[in-house]
Amino acid sequence: MALENLNDGDLTSSAPQPLLPLNALRAFEAAARRGSLAAAARELGVTPGAVSQQIRLLEDVLKTRLLERTGQGVLLTVEAADAAPYLHEAFASLAEASARLRFAGAAPARVRLGVPGAFAAAWLAPRLARAGRSDVNLISDPGTDDLDRFRLDIEIRFGDGQWPGYAVRPLLSESLMPAVAPDLLEQCDGDWRKAVLALPLIHDTTPARDPSQPDWQVWLARRGLNRPDLAQGDHVSAPDHAVRAAVSGRGVALVRASLAENAVAEGRLITLIADGVTPLSWRYHLLSPEGRPLSRAARSLASFLTEEARPFETAGV
Repeated sequence: MALENLNDGDLTSSAPQPLLPLNALRAFEAAARRGSLAAAARELGVTPGAVSQQIRLLEDVLKTRLLERTGQGVLLTVEAADAAPYLHEAFASLAEASARLRFAGAAPARVRLGVPGAFAAAWLAPRLARAGRSDVNLISDPGTDDLDRFRLDIEIRFGDGQWPGYAVRPLLSESLMPAVAPDLLEQCDGDWRKAVLALPLIHDTTPARDPSQPDWQVWLARRGLNRPDLAQGDHVSAPDHAVRAAVSGRGVALVRASLAENAVAEGRLITLIADGVTPLSWRYHLLSPEGRPLSRAARSLASFLTEEARPFETAGV
């Protein structure tokens, strides 16, 4: 009979295998996902040496190499690459289950949202207020490690969308256009051509900027215009400063549509649309660490932000 043919080896192979050390698995999963011991350490809130020690422990238990250290980070061995997706999914499920247990029966969950300060003030905060979204805590201009250390649920970033190790979701495109205070434009009889050729120019010299973003020299040249006094006028180091300078009557500024929206709606600025608009390559994105699922409250906020961005996208300006 079949039972008589069973031996000790068959019984041993069918017995449940003990789990590997959880901390070691967590360190390996983070390093595999981020591609770097240092990035994994920042995410876990420990030192790179501690991450390396946990991975060595796992390798000792398994008696096989999991990671190859390189000058650019770490590479997965064949065995590690086969197991990594399962670990990503497992720890993502654990994080979601922990969040559900932690907040079960508690007060409504709050979402910690990292966001550029200028964008928060000009575009985001008014929309949160109108919707009565009191469940959101805004963290202005967060540091690069805030998401990794799980202090933030999600983050809004302006850029090209290339942030390895993060789940990136496009939120809002951006464009640039001339803006001026109404009384200054009135001095030019409402003639925009006269305004950009005669009024003082406000120059945005933001250090980190979209490569496609034109300065005044490029913007004017594309339209066949030229000013011998191009370098004159105020020079500001942030895009929201350009908006404020224009509102205060310092001259004509090239402003981002999202940052000038309130000033335009309130009649403090007039913008040149149609041929005056320059779409930018960079845009605003929603970010969260790969492998960490969004909580229910964070998913709700992400959906709300996407819906709020849609009419702005459709309008274009």
